[in-house]
Amino acid sequence: MNVKRKGSVKERDLANFFWKYGCAVLRGCSSGGGIRKRYVPDIVAICRGAVLVFEVKYRSKYSAIFIEGEKIEKLQNFAKRAGGRAHLLVKFGRGSWRVLDVTRRVGREDYEKGIELAVYLQSIFSAGLDNYF
Repeated sequence: MNVKRKGSVKERDLANFFWKYGCAVLRGCSSGGGIRKRYVPDIVAICRGAVLVFEVKYRSKYSAIFIEGEKIEKLQNFAKRAGGRAHLLVKFGRGSWRVLDVTRRVGREDYEKGIELAVYLQSIFSAGLDNYF
């Protein structure tokens, strides 16, 4: 399976995960395809009013992930326009998906400090109404 196809499969699996968890979710059309004039994030999930904007990165083995500064800027700009939060969603091999703050470089230590996706979503769904008003 080629790299772009593998990434698309991972993104679709994540979109299905968010949907099953009770979020409204969109996978960016042609995300990663480089054919859009405006930036489109990989995943946008709306969970109990929280708008979550993700750049998804998967590697089969632990190796540093580098993200271009322009892409980070566009991700953060999109999240700001949507009234949401920008994050990286990273997975190495058979490890869990982890939510990380946006940064240009993700190494193994950064990944291990990230929050597991299921735990992150549980925190959103268990948050009191005070967090939304």
